Amino acid sequence: MAFLEVGGVSKSFGPIRALDNVTFEVSKGEYLCILGPTGAGKTTLLRIISGLLEPDEGEVYIEGVNVTQIPPEERNVAYMPQGYALFPHMTVWENVVYGASIKGLSEERARDALRRVGLLHRVDSYPNELSGGQQQRVALARVLAAGGKLLLLDEPLSALDLLLNIELRYELRKLAKKLGLTVIHVTHSAEEAMSISDKIIVLRRGRIQQIGKPEEIYHAPSNLFVANFIGEINIIEGIVRDIHNGYFTVESKTVGILKVRGKPPGGVVVLGYRPESIIIYVEKPFYEENLYKAIVEEVEFHGVKTRIHLTTIRGLKLIADLWFKPVVKIRSGSIVYVKLPEDSAIVFRYPREGIIKAISLE
Repeated sequence: MAFLEVGGVSKSFGPIRALDNVTFEVSKGEYLCILGPTGAGKTTLLRIISGLLEPDEGEVYIEGVNVTQIPPEERNVAYMPQGYALFPHMTVWENVVYGASIKGLSEERARDALRRVGLLHRVDSYPNELSGGQQQRVALARVLAAGGKLLLLDEPLSALDLLLNIELRYELRKLAKKLGLTVIHVTHSAEEAMSISDKIIVLRRGRIQQIGKPEEIYHAPSNLFVANFIGEINIIEGIVRDIHNGYFTVESKTVGILKVRGKPPGGVVVLGYRPESIIIYVEKPFYEENLYKAIVEEVEFHGVKTRIHLTTIRGLKLIADLWFKPVVKIRSGSIVYVKLPEDSAIVFRYPREGIIKAISLE
């Protein structure tokens, strides 16, 4: 039996369909991230699971019990809203200990939670004396201190600076695993979701696009939207010309002929290449299959990687990431050769709505 079951949940606000037949399960102790752009329905889904909203259709089960009509305080669910919802007249300590005291839990839980978010030294401060990031950390500490078998987090790290975000995300996952919590963590950051989740749900316009492990969603996205939202991707459209011995060839106006491993999903396809899969040569190698001449438009140093912006002779814009120090320095304006490996393409049927609408965040 799944710990949490959401079955056929739909919700509308007037003419706006916020959720459309959303169905999924979460196992006990699992850390699930719900990923999607603004307006995808992520917060609405959390509020329905917590009991703060009632669905128009569908049901929510926690440990096999139908809680759809049960009030929030009886669900044993801890919910951290995006807007913090701190009591302005209470100190940091009073805010954090409040939920724990109502449930009869020890104050040590509040102390431990504040220690974990790095705010034990601000117990006597009031919310208006804290930065936005500090307020968010207080809200997170309050949720952790209040307990609950199911922890719902709505963009819990969005107001934090990068270093604190990275530190707290791993601490949060570690704490959840240590306490045996089942967590649903809403975010619009693909990098954040992939780094800490056991499983990801990609949500768009109220509908689930894909459910899977982070590596599954990154390497085998179900559609162009997921491919583009989960990480940067180079897109090439073309027509399938030949299928032979486990490979097929694609004719593209922007590069020419491409050889791809696999079976094409249709006569007109879209090929996606992650930036890290593209190989760059400063001198032309002996083979010429899937090799294209290009000019370097811009070079960006990102520390652990170097990003190269390129334009092929036929006008295709590409980005490539080099995760090692190039032996020969690649400079803007230089001519290079780009290799698109046969087994690195993510292949999609050409979308009926067109590429631009297929990847749109709206």
